[in-house]
Amino acid sequence: MDLDGRVLAEAVAELVRIPSVNPLHTGPRAEEHGPVGEGAIARHLADRFDRCGAAEVVLDEVRPDRPNVYGRFPGRSDRLVVLDVHTDTVAVEHMTDPPFDGRIEHDAVWGRGALDTKATMGVVLALLAAMHRDGRRPDPTLLLVGSIGEEAGGLLGATRFAPWARQQGLRIDQLLVAEPTEFRPVHGLKGLVLIEVTTHGVAAHSARPDLGVNAIDAMVPVLAAFAAAHERLSATPGRTELGGGTLSVTQITGGSGSNVIPDRCSITVGRRIVPSEDPVEVLAELTAIARAACPVPCDVVSLLPRTPDGRPASPAFYQRPDSGLVQFLARTCGTRPTVAPFGANALRYSGLAEELVVFGPGSIEDAHQATERIDIPDLRRLADVLTSWLSPG
Repeated sequence: MDLDGRVLAEAVAELVRIPSVNPLHTGPRAEEHGPVGEGAIARHLADRFDRCGAAEVVLDEVRPDRPNVYGRFPGRSDRLVVLDVHTDTVAVEHMTDPPFDGRIEHDAVWGRGALDTKATMGVVLALLAAMHRDGRRPDPTLLLVGSIGEEAGGLLGATRFAPWARQQGLRIDQLLVAEPTEFRPVHGLKGLVLIEVTTHGVAAHSARPDLGVNAIDAMVPVLAAFAAAHERLSATPGRTELGGGTLSVTQITGGSGSNVIPDRCSITVGRRIVPSEDPVEVLAELTAIARAACPVPCDVVSLLPRTPDGRPASPAFYQRPDSGLVQFLARTCGTRPTVAPFGANALRYSGLAEELVVFGPGSIEDAHQATERIDIPDLRRLADVLTSWLSPG
């Protein structure tokens, strides 16, 4: 299907103009444009799905005024494919451009979410609208998913969609998760275990440190133990293209004043896991490392919401690069399959579909920046790929 680039650009720009900042990324600049969160864009998408010929539209409340939205577009066959596009964006407080103007200039669409990932939603809506207008249907039945909470909060929308799909008894042949991958089909992602470690001391006047227990001092051997654990991981070769696991301390807080011995210190620790690792076992290992190193009482808390099967995080996602969907996308785009270090909704979809791929236009390196854009030539290219996927031949 040959859609004009301007039509595709306008479809994306329409979505960019609807603020959908993740509530965990909110700030004054986002709030001056209206309520944050995905409620407004979900309702807009529900209406668009209906006008594009969806046989069924579902608003699935995940959090108050933060629904996933699902649209089912009947195809000419019994095959079921899913396209999952997250509807939330990151913060706009640091942007040097107007965040939601959706302007079209210099052969690109500009604004927060244009790249990550409203480009994919806009393009597929333009394709579906054209099919509906012409009285045509896709070859497979398409379930189009707008999922909340991908950018922060533990992949909330994907965590909800996976059990919803299973409750509906859906047999999904192919599931494509939209992310900026430079048109390279991503067939593997590292999983994540995220914890907070808190040491507890005793407050005292800093002039009499002997009367207190310094919680920051107590954290020092814990930091050293995690650094040593990362070194051990770095020396362990990976079994797949994803390589080995990694461990990073990413945040630290402690103390209440310059003249008070701190009675509390907390760190955040992220552990990227690979296909051979079980998140339950990794969480237990991190807990044991912290408690063995800490000279005072300490707490270890998992920061990610549990998956529907009770795990404290998502396992890594990996499938062979010679799978049919991976090879189709690589062949159609003239790219090579790859793996990626970032997280995405695919981490919640293990076993949900016969084939699972992360894919989309643009580079993840350009996401979350002070300016954001998607080039119109990339929109045309994406339209060609999605047309080949949904209406082969």
